[in-house]
Amino acid sequence: PEPNPSAKLRDVPIKVTGLDRLLGDPYQFYAGEILKLSSPDPLDAEPTPAWQGILAHRILQRWHEAITSDPDAQIDAIADQVLRENNVHPIVWGLWRPRLLAALEWVTEQIASEPDRKVLKVEADGSMEVDGVRVYGRADRIDGLPDGTLAIVDYKTGTPPSAARVEAGYALQLGVLGLIAAKGDFDGLTGTATGFEYWSLARAKDRSFGYVDVPMKVGKKTKGLSPDEFLRRHEQFLNDAITRFIKGTDPFTAKLSPDYPGYSDYDQLMRLEEWQIRLADADADSDSEPAT
Repeated sequence: PEPNPSAKLRDVPIKVTGLDRLLGDPYQFYAGEILKLSSPDPLDAEPTPAWQGILAHRILQRWHEAITSDPDAQIDAIADQVLRENNVHPIVWGLWRPRLLAALEWVTEQIASEPDRKVLKVEADGSMEVDGVRVYGRADRIDGLPDGTLAIVDYKTGTPPSAARVEAGYALQLGVLGLIAAKGDFDGLTGTATGFEYWSLARAKDRSFGYVDVPMKVGKKTKGLSPDEFLRRHEQFLNDAITRFIKGTDPFTAKLSPDYPGYSDYDQLMRLEEWQIRLADADADSDSEPAT
């Protein structure tokens, strides 16, 4: 499938979480942002990682807001309140809550261990304009660093994207948030972002819960973008997407990048199994033809 909508229909904003989808699987972006289709949740579905992430973010947001007026606010009490409000199943409560609380406690300790670093914004909405296209998104947390620059923090309940995945253009959220901080604003906050961090609530290598990962070629990492080229490369990805798909005429080709590890919400809509089988059969026939 290669839908090719008119220029008027293409004129849509880009969300920071949608840029890598636009470049890796344009059809998914087309279905979600142009056709405005969304996948309904199945009945009696098991708790998903996305659902767990929503609750974890909600707990952290409330805790950050609470400690501005009450520095002694306890994150475990806030977590229990949020879990009760969402009618968490007793089995999920028993299995997931201890792990969640251990990871949340790690967050509080990690923040307390860096007193010179200040949390400036939590769940902050930001936007900028690039070539007349609105680019927008929400930052989980923005910190002020001792040198006056900013750090963009993204909370993850699972394993964060690798530096190599970011370099390939398959996880561009953090970098685009950094561009918004420099060229737009987050509820009035602007500045140069030099720190880009995933704070994962999953198990660390030592089997404890919680760790920080920097998606750049730093320390012992041999793959990824260097800090000097991190934002510049993200800006290139963004400009390329706008030129080709929003302002240009490139079709929104399904599975344009086969290695893109994105969602599959629209695989049925694009009739993926039908045309993938045909392509596989065609490749097999081509391989079996005798050489001339």
